[in-house]
Amino acid sequence: MMRTAILAAGAAALMAVPVAAEDKPVNLRFGVWVGANHPLMQGTAKWMQAVEEASGGSIEFTLYPARQLGAAVDHYDLARDGIADITLVNPGYNAGRFPVISYGELPFNFKDAVSGSRALDQWYRPYAEEEMSDVKFCMAFMHSPGTIHTTAPVSGPEDLDGMSIRPANGTLGNYLSGLGATTIQASAAEMRDLLTRGTADGTASPYSSLVTWGIADAATYHLDMPMYAANFVYVISPMAWDRMSAAQQEIMGEYCSSEWAGNIVELWAEEDLKERAVLEADPAHVFSAPSEAERAAWLEATAPAVARWREMVEAAEIDADAAEAAMKAAIADNDAGL
Repeated sequence: MMRTAILAAGAAALMAVPVAAEDKPVNLRFGVWVGANHPLMQGTAKWMQAVEEASGGSIEFTLYPARQLGAAVDHYDLARDGIADITLVNPGYNAGRFPVISYGELPFNFKDAVSGSRALDQWYRPYAEEEMSDVKFCMAFMHSPGTIHTTAPVSGPEDLDGMSIRPANGTLGNYLSGLGATTIQASAAEMRDLLTRGTADGTASPYSSLVTWGIADAATYHLDMPMYAANFVYVISPMAWDRMSAAQQEIMGEYCSSEWAGNIVELWAEEDLKERAVLEADPAHVFSAPSEAERAAWLEATAPAVARWREMVEAAEIDADAAEAAMKAAIADNDAGL
C-alpha cells in the first residue's frame, strides 16, 4: 500500500512540476509534541516527502518536534493563531472542546490503526468543518488500539475496582471510573514515575508506548484485548493556507486524505506489533485473555460512556443518531471493526 502511494505521488509530481514551478515557495513550520524518532514521524516523513515531490519542491516543511513550539495541549491553538503552520493535535487533551471526534475514543470500536484511521478520517471530515472551523483540517488518525497494563492481573472489569489507572484521555477515564477504578490524569511521560512509586496501579497504552516511555518493566500484566484508541489530527493554520497558491492548496488537499491517514500510521502499527512480540517472549510479562463472559461485561459497560458522548454532541447541536450511524458505516466501509 505504501509503495503504491509513493509511486503514485511520484507520478503526480511529474504532472505538478510545470504548474508548481511558477508558485512562490512555501516553507511550513510543522509543530509536533512527540520526538523526532517517534514511530509516527516515520510515516509522517513519507507524507512530507510525497507532498514536496508533488509540488515540485514549492512546498517544504521544517519540523519542530518534542514540544519546541509549545505544550501538547496547546498545539491546536498554535495552528489557529499562526504560531505554527501545521500541528499534531490530540483532541482528547482538550477535554470537552471537541465532543464529536471523541466518539473515536470510545472503547471497543476498532481492530487496528490503519483501517481505523481511514474510517475515523472518512467519518470526521464533514464534522471537522464545524468543530474545527478555525483551522484547516488535514487528516485524522489513531494509534494501534491500546489496552490496560497493570502491576497486578486484570481480566474482567470487576478486577479494576479499587485500582488507580492512568487513562489516555477523558473518555476512557470516564469508562474506567464507571468500573470502580480511580483515574489519575497524567501525561505519557509521567507514567513510569507513577507506576514505580506506586501512585498508579496501571496505565492505558498501546504496546509501543511501553517501550517509548520506558515502562515495560513497571507494568507487566496486560489485558489481552484491544480496548481503546487515541485520536489525533493534523491541522493547518488558516494563515499558512492563505499563503499557498491555488495549485499548492490543491496538492495539499490531495494528500490530506483518508488514504494517507492510514498510510502514515502503518510503520507505527508495525512497531506496536513488534513490541508486543518482545513482551510475549519475556516470561516476566503475563497476558490475561478475558473469558467470553468477561468480554461481554467489558462491552456492556460502555453504555454509560456512549450516553455521555451523545449528551455532549447533542449539546453542541449535532445529531448524535446521524453521527453514530455515519461512524458505524465508515467502520464497515473500511473493515475496521472488532
